[in-house]
Amino acid sequence: MNSTNKTKTSLAKFEEFFSTIYKDDVFEILEKYPDERSLKVNYEDLEMFDPDLADLLIEKPDEVIAASQKAIKNIDPLMKDAELNIRFENLTNNVPLSDLLSKYIGNFVSADGIVRKTDEIRPRIETGVFECRGCMRLHEVEQTSGNHIMEPSLCSECGGRSFRLLQEESKYIDTQSARMQEPLENLSGGTEPKQMLMVLEDDLVDELNPGDKVRITGTLKTFREERSGKFKNYIYVNHIEALEQEFEELQLSEEDEAKILELSKDPHIHDKIINSTAPSIKGYREVKEAIALQLFGGAVKELEDQTRLRGDIHILIVGDPGIGKSQILKYVSKLAPRSVYTSGKGTSGAGLTAAAVRDELGGWSLEAGALVLGDQGNVCVDELDKMRSEDRSALHEALEQQTVSIAKAGIMATLNTRCSVLAAANPKFGRFDRYKTVADQIDLPSPILSRFDLTFVIEDRPNVEKDRALAQHILRIHQSSNVDYEIEPELLRKYIAYARKNINPVLTDEATKVLEEFYVSVRSGGVEEDTPVPITARQLEAIIRLAEASAKLQLKDKVEASDAHRAITLQRKCLEKVGLDPETGKIDIDKVEGRTPTSDRDRINKVMLEIGALEEEFDKVPINVLKEHLAENYDMSEEKVDSILKQLKSKGLIYEPRNGLVKRLEN
Repeated sequence: MNSTNKTKTSLAKFEEFFSTIYKDDVFEILEKYPDERSLKVNYEDLEMFDPDLADLLIEKPDEVIAASQKAIKNIDPLMKDAELNIRFENLTNNVPLSDLLSKYIGNFVSADGIVRKTDEIRPRIETGVFECRGCMRLHEVEQTSGNHIMEPSLCSECGGRSFRLLQEESKYIDTQSARMQEPLENLSGGTEPKQMLMVLEDDLVDELNPGDKVRITGTLKTFREERSGKFKNYIYVNHIEALEQEFEELQLSEEDEAKILELSKDPHIHDKIINSTAPSIKGYREVKEAIALQLFGGAVKELEDQTRLRGDIHILIVGDPGIGKSQILKYVSKLAPRSVYTSGKGTSGAGLTAAAVRDELGGWSLEAGALVLGDQGNVCVDELDKMRSEDRSALHEALEQQTVSIAKAGIMATLNTRCSVLAAANPKFGRFDRYKTVADQIDLPSPILSRFDLTFVIEDRPNVEKDRALAQHILRIHQSSNVDYEIEPELLRKYIAYARKNINPVLTDEATKVLEEFYVSVRSGGVEEDTPVPITARQLEAIIRLAEASAKLQLKDKVEASDAHRAITLQRKCLEKVGLDPETGKIDIDKVEGRTPTSDRDRINKVMLEIGALEEEFDKVPINVLKEHLAENYDMSEEKVDSILKQLKSKGLIYEPRNGLVKRLEN
């Protein structure tokens, strides 16, 4: 059967299809929704109606779609000469982006991906109206290409060959180009994701935002770039289906599901998952436990007033060089079903959030960064302290509100960054000093430190027994190149994906009581005046998320008291390591979150009072006299006084009129 006959047959079949199977849909869209420009057709319905027509749609989409649109006009019961786009959904011909090569050119395909960037919406001339310069006769010419204007070959009236395009009389259609890349869960670690250009027209424009996870249906076509002369593939989009922004099931079979459910019943499942997290690295049980809980995450809550409480857990690891921080991050980025790995040195603020970039025609478009692409997954940021301060500020909103607000190059947008962040940083002076605050030793501001649920400090201290065990572990790996997994990485990956998709635990009364008692009892230590604040509501929310993750890890629908105790133990260990003030022996949340600890604030007040008292005697206070008084009255060392004087000068509270003398600035 030749092409013309096939087209006629397709037209007749579509007329029958729309008059019978889709009669109600066609009438409803023409009668009730006259402004609608598209009719959705389920591909499976077409396949059941006529398998040959469904196959022909895959092979010759342009001809078949044109026939379907003409069929609607022919059977229009309202005789309105309806012009509807026919959009086909649930296509069975789903192809991974990495496999969309030249053999599929001209075929109707569907592919899944994450939208990387969207360009400006522009008009494309659909029907050009031309005026003959000789006799002024008007000619209409359908335009098939957006790059070149096709003129009439000659005037039917006078035979002239010179024409003028009447732009206002011509017919236009909205068009937009976008780019998507492979879903992150389909990539093995270190693989560069494949990207694909998309062309959207008419009512499909402005439907996509960077970071959206979608299934695109359309015709794979090719075009030749003018500058390079090379051919490039693109998808001329027919239909867009938004996919749920969740951990994919990674094609879980019934056998996989049975294994997962059996594994969840193991009484030692908690230990097995912890031991299977970065098993090539010896020790650091608390860190591995926290990362395991982070991979499962807490439960997201949407309140009635549209407030969203995040379920994602953020972790910061601060440690001496050479302890395997980067290796832990790399392992997590490969284990998490959807993950992005980036390093602070090579990451800009735009690379983390979103960049405004110029497209081929000089307009501005948004390109999604790591946190947007990692939406509903994990983002691992190594060497966070090496990032420039202006780039780090991009993290503030992303960590707590889990959105990124962009106002660049005339583009105003808010993108989702609903991801868990696992970050690593090195101490400023090479090694961690337990007698200084975390903020003094890391180039990170207090607002960012306070947004991490757990901050771990890992010190590399010589210990004969631990060092021998570590040496044996490393040598054994180098000898055999084998790592013992209690749970194989692929099964663990599926287990995590299953838990995140299907389990949403709620707090029981017992767990609530445990958490309440912990919060009140710890806070009660700070009720006296001038005592440090041990924890705030922010830490309580972090413990709730950890308890929910503990329940998820065991595939439980309820958070029990045991989960609450596990979360409290983990949070307490972190606070004692990072927030214990050696002078007061108490936990001070200001020390954890990078602010001035209570003990230091007391000393600052004493120094200011002492300067004020001595000013009555000296006017300009000699520093050596001030040091003597402070050592005698408050047992304050010279180094501490020098440090406090430096802080006071930087804050503009005192100044040095001459070397060796200080004076308070008048209020």
